[in-house]
Amino acid sequence: DPTRTEMARPPAAAADLKRKRKRRRRPKAGKGAAADLPDFFSNLPDDVVLAIANRLPTRLAVTLSVLARRFRHLPTLYSHLDSVRFSGPASPVPLPASQPKLLRRLDIAPPKRIKPSALRHVINAAANHGLSELAVRLHRRVCLPKNVFAIRSLAVLSLNTCSVPPLSAVACARLRTLKLHRVFIKQVVLTAILSAATGLRTLEMFHCTGLDAGCTVESLTVRSFLFMPNVEQREVTLRAPGLRTITLHTRPKTQKVHLEPSPDVSKVYLHVAKSQEKVLFRMRPFLDAATGLASLTLRGCAVKLLAGEYKDIAKLPITFEGLRILSVSLDFSRESEAVFLVKLLQSCPSLQQLTVSAAENKMTEASFSFADHKKMLAKASCLTNSLLKIKFLGFKSGEYEKDLLVFLLNRTNKLKKIGVQFPASEETAVKWALSVRPAPIERRSTMFNKGYLQLEYT
Repeated sequence: DPTRTEMARPPAAAADLKRKRKRRRRPKAGKGAAADLPDFFSNLPDDVVLAIANRLPTRLAVTLSVLARRFRHLPTLYSHLDSVRFSGPASPVPLPASQPKLLRRLDIAPPKRIKPSALRHVINAAANHGLSELAVRLHRRVCLPKNVFAIRSLAVLSLNTCSVPPLSAVACARLRTLKLHRVFIKQVVLTAILSAATGLRTLEMFHCTGLDAGCTVESLTVRSFLFMPNVEQREVTLRAPGLRTITLHTRPKTQKVHLEPSPDVSKVYLHVAKSQEKVLFRMRPFLDAATGLASLTLRGCAVKLLAGEYKDIAKLPITFEGLRILSVSLDFSRESEAVFLVKLLQSCPSLQQLTVSAAENKMTEASFSFADHKKMLAKASCLTNSLLKIKFLGFKSGEYEKDLLVFLLNRTNKLKKIGVQFPASEETAVKWALSVRPAPIERRSTMFNKGYLQLEYT
């Protein structure tokens, strides 16, 4: 009986009988849409193919050599290479001395089994081909080959997680960018590099060791400076009169920070960590000389220290005509910091963006009122003439903060956007303050796990 036979089969076997597999027929050679198109590229002369490959990035140009056996010899004929990465015993792209190749960038990130002495021939070979950018990442405290600082054509040098040995001679006068991330370096070596690099423009020092006693950076040509010290670093001294941009962080163990005046500085970011020890921080000469300042950010205890330096005068001695962006973090329980904020606003007639961050404090209510500073703040011309955006971070329902927010809403004539970040418990107080000036557009979101309410005015 066919019914019994089909029932006796397993379910999988019965399903396979019902299904009919349809195999796709492969087209024969010489047939199909791809085969009908003419192959113009393979018939090009080697000179034309080489001219095309020289205009491509190195990664794409080397990939071209895998397409056919005819193109395998092309990498040895390229006139320049965009970048080469060394991570093994041999370089992935040969650099024979007979060929006049130009190598732009070389990345060195060898494994632990390769000794640093094996990198010397790679660096020497790259130096003979006009190397301009070099990035080296070694294992912790592994000594860097000395011939790195003997490359005369080097313009960008990035060192990460390595140690710089004592140098007898430095020949990198064309160096324009120096990045030291987690590098062990002595002050004598750093001074020698900065003295030899007469064209240095950008300097970054991030968690460098070997400078626990103190770090002194002195250069006449540095324009951009980023500094984040090691945990144990205690002193920082900067002498760069031609500085344009500075980003400076300190640690709790930092005891002394000395900044020489830089009249041409335009962007300043200062984060002074809270320290239990007495901090000798003199920034008033630096700030008084910054006549072309366009952006100023003060974080940590920077406002507290500056308020102490300017407490004896009723108004700042300088007017920041070009200051457009101001961001400060202050403790509203300290009257000196609130007064310094008012002094800053009086000295910024063209301010467009204001960000105020309320620092965490144990005191919930200030011992002074906003009425004491209202007349001073009313003299700030930026509130009525230029201020466009306001951002209030860490808002709390203190009387001073609420009165300040309401005053800013009523005083600013050209306000386009205001945003307030607040904990969930302060939502009612924020809505009450913002109701003074309703907006047609209201956006709700979160910022750093806290509520954020933004109003946009047309």
